[in-house]
Amino acid sequence: MISAADILSARILVVDDDADAAHALEAVLTSAGHRGVTVATDPRTVVALHREHDFDAILLDVLMPGMDGFEVMEALKPYERDGYLPVIALTGEPGHRTRALRVGAKDFLRKPFDPEELLLRVRNLVEVRLLYKERAHIAPAVHAAA
Repeated sequence: MISAADILSARILVVDDDADAAHALEAVLTSAGHRGVTVATDPRTVVALHREHDFDAILLDVLMPGMDGFEVMEALKPYERDGYLPVIALTGEPGHRTRALRVGAKDFLRKPFDPEELLLRVRNLVEVRLLYKERAHIAPAVHAAA
């Protein structure tokens, strides 16, 4: 069973080349009680950060210089552990939302974002991620017992 405490202790990565925007997202999350929030402003660091920390959710700006969010999502695919990595694409462009979903985002959030919507979407996707992780730990024990 996934508890509210489990969700609030999940590891969340916020990625936006605009440091003010990234810290605004972080502030909303931490003010709601999330304790495992990390901020990155360089999209080229995302894969290495994820490999090191195995994030439970990634909030990812789509339009960034050097490496856009679509490229980041493609680069993350080989590192999806347990079969599910919730990436929430952040964009103000309507056409980018469907493209992000096609590339691998599990959800999107329109910029400028609504804080309550952000928290609800993060909670929902983190809960699914934690259920995937829980299933991955239970499945081997079930198969061994059979």
